[in-house]
Amino acid sequence: MGQFSIWKKNEEESKTWRLGVLPGISVIVLVAIASTSLILTSYFLLIWGWWVPVMPAIIVLALNGIGLTALYQYSHALHSKINARQVIIERTFETIHNGPLQTLAKTLKCVREQNLPPDELLKELEKELEKLNYELRGVYEFLQREPLTQENSLYLGRGIELNVQNPIHEVLYQVYTYTLERDFPCFKTLQVKIRSFEPIDDRHLSTEQKQRLCRFLEEALCNVGKHAVGVTRLEVSCTQKEGWNTLRIVDNGSGTHPSPEGRGTQQFRNLAQQLKGEFRRSPISPHGTLCELSWPVSKFRWWRGSRV
Repeated sequence: MGQFSIWKKNEEESKTWRLGVLPGISVIVLVAIASTSLILTSYFLLIWGWWVPVMPAIIVLALNGIGLTALYQYSHALHSKINARQVIIERTFETIHNGPLQTLAKTLKCVREQNLPPDELLKELEKELEKLNYELRGVYEFLQREPLTQENSLYLGRGIELNVQNPIHEVLYQVYTYTLERDFPCFKTLQVKIRSFEPIDDRHLSTEQKQRLCRFLEEALCNVGKHAVGVTRLEVSCTQKEGWNTLRIVDNGSGTHPSPEGRGTQQFRNLAQQLKGEFRRSPISPHGTLCELSWPVSKFRWWRGSRV
């Protein structure tokens, strides 16, 4: 796995070098070919008695080639910075959304429902706000680290970081274990927990895709903890079957899960599209919710047949 990670990193660096350097070399080659063609044309015309000055044209062509190369390099660097900035924004939002924002949502729900006496409500609010303060500081400290350290890490709160370069099924199991330890009201009624994390082929998953798969599982479990009222049974599985990888979360709660138009759902759909897979969240009979993300195994990516 370590050798594959090094190879994958070198491949990405090589791709960046090709995108940034080869177009500039192509411009130089084209200028050289055009200049040679002008010189040869001028030579043959001179033999036939026609004198055509070509040096001004060659100089202008060379200057244009240099200018186009510099412009392309600048454009490539600018787009690289914009893409890197977007990745940082998305990663930061996902970290805050699955951590401090979950605590904030729980606090707001506690205030709105007002199920506790004033004294107990104040104590509960103080506890949740202290937790929120701690989580926000943890996110800040994580983001202050070196980018290379952040790239291979998944921050889960309370100072817990996971290395996404490990096999993805192991990382997903760690996410599952940590998330179920969080203080969500619906987790307290759980009686049966069934989980299965089978090894899957993750060699063609990028670091970003692995992180987003982990965030998918984390948020799906958080939704169970917040919304699956009366849940007693939870099934979580990560399997590879018939050319498809599937990450599935099923609960038997009677609560209403978030609207499919939420920010988290949009990110899940984007991830499914990026993996050329499918995402679905639907109610199940007699009560409960199914949340599932599936994507084709790498060696079958050319096959995109329908699934039942």
